Amino acid sequence: MNEIKAFIRKRKAEEVIDGLEAQGFCCMTLIDVMGLGRMSDPEKSQLSISIAERFTHIVKLVVVCSEKDTDQVIEIIRKKARSGQPGDGIIYVTPVTNSIHIRSGDSGSGFLQHERRDKTL
Repeated sequence: MNEIKAFIRKRKAEEVIDGLEAQGFCCMTLIDVMGLGRMSDPEKSQLSISIAERFTHIVKLVVVCSEKDTDQVIEIIRKKARSGQPGDGIIYVTPVTNSIHIRSGDSGSGFLQHERRDKTL
């Protein structure tokens, strides 16, 4: 299993989510964040008095998927999030050694992207 974290432009989030859902990836987390530094689009960044730094509104998209689905998820995110301008974002991939479903106590990758698995059968 891998955790894919993508920091993308807020205005591209819906397009990325639609692209993932169209391929059967149903389970993800989306978090509003502020991007500082090189990720910031210089033309769209704002000055924050509270943090005394230029920042850009971005979102963090998190998807946990099987190793075999990792490349496909990355490609969907890259294709849908890309504008060709500085500050399009960055993707991190981290191995996940275990996952535990809180309600049932099931562990492992058996319940990941459950709808995708059903869709592909």
